[in-house]
Amino acid sequence: MNSELNELFNRHSKWLKTAGRRGKQLTLDKIASEQLTDEQLLLLTDSFLTECSFKNIATDGIDLYHTEMRSCKFDDSMFRGAQFVKSEINYTEFTNTSFENANFDNAEFYDCIFRKCVFINSVLAGAGIWNSAFKECVFKNIDFDSICIDNAIFENCRFINPSNPEKAVKLKLNIGTTDNPIPLSRENSIKLIKTETV
Repeated sequence: MNSELNELFNRHSKWLKTAGRRGKQLTLDKIASEQLTDEQLLLLTDSFLTECSFKNIATDGIDLYHTEMRSCKFDDSMFRGAQFVKSEINYTEFTNTSFENANFDNAEFYDCIFRKCVFINSVLAGAGIWNSAFKECVFKNIDFDSICIDNAIFENCRFINPSNPEKAVKLKLNIGTTDNPIPLSRENSIKLIKTETV
């Protein structure tokens, strides 16, 4: 398996360096982070990840630009300076994971779950979050300018020093559950963020 993975990453590296003229774009299916080296974790840019699991990741500067994830899991991990720009993340779960100085510019999240996650000094400008859930999460020094949040559940979350929620493109928080939704208007969503506790 290691030799096969090495070959896949070598082809992907060539694909990235030649703007797709040579090599082959990386697709990983049901791979665990324990099977990858730190160097390979830094080569996930513009790849397809399906049902992959990542645990105890602490590699700084991971670049997931334009990466598409589906049904993946992240546990007990830390993303410092990570790039999620233009990534598309579907049906993915993040547990006890922190994002510090991460960039989510124009990233899109569909039906994702965040449990006990922390977002610090990260860029969410232009990000889209749909039908996702945040449970016991903390958002510190987050700018909500141009963000789009539609029907996302926020349960026992804290907002510390939030800025520009009134500049969000769309802001529709749900303080209920999937089975018993309590959708809020844009105005009330802004008020809740500014009170710093949901």
